[in-house]
Amino acid sequence: RTHALLGENGAGKSTLIRILTGAIVPDAGSITIGGTAHRFRRPEDAQAAGIAAVYQEPAIYPHLSVLENIFAGREITSRFGLIRKEAMAAAVRPWLERLELAPDILGKRMSQLSLGYQQLVLIAKALTQEARVLIFDEPTSILSKSETDRLFAIINRLRADGRGIVYITHRLDEIPVIADQVTVLTDGRVTGSAPIGELDEAKLLALMAGRASRDYAAPLQHRERPTGPPVL
Repeated sequence: RTHALLGENGAGKSTLIRILTGAIVPDAGSITIGGTAHRFRRPEDAQAAGIAAVYQEPAIYPHLSVLENIFAGREITSRFGLIRKEAMAAAVRPWLERLELAPDILGKRMSQLSLGYQQLVLIAKALTQEARVLIFDEPTSILSKSETDRLFAIINRLRADGRGIVYITHRLDEIPVIADQVTVLTDGRVTGSAPIGELDEAKLLALMAGRASRDYAAPLQHRERPTGPPVL
């Protein structure tokens, strides 16, 4: 499934991503993947659980090759510590085929690729890490129309493979095309959630502005009153 996450600036989307990817330890709540509860204390924990993120502006090593970017920090080595580039290329090649990327892209420097292709490389990197949940953070804000169409086709393919997709965007016209479910955050709280077939743009805007109808509004969570005198 593709789950779209919406919210105005400051709603808490980026903080949620950082929690899901292990960059922030949450104060409360739980993360459950495949029926198993997790508590991530570092990014490596999230990666081991199968969570990966593809950000709006790809974080890359521009002067290294595509292959080196994909395996940075987790190179396949021989028992003597030598990097086995052929083994690395063999490991990623099936995923390149799934993403319709030519194998010769592995030898190119990342700086030679367009932003759209850099994103595809990072998706390939996530797949080699056996990611089960992929988070896309505003992925189309820097892409052309053709690159956006290609990305949507790949996301649909990943969804068909059984992977979970969290898709964050400000572009409401993308939601009916890519999402199965929509959840809206406002000031760090879920203000509504519904299948995409039950929402139109007016209802989405109402949810984002905090004017949700009872049909889609999330139940209010009880909040304990703070103890002690106010300090600010």
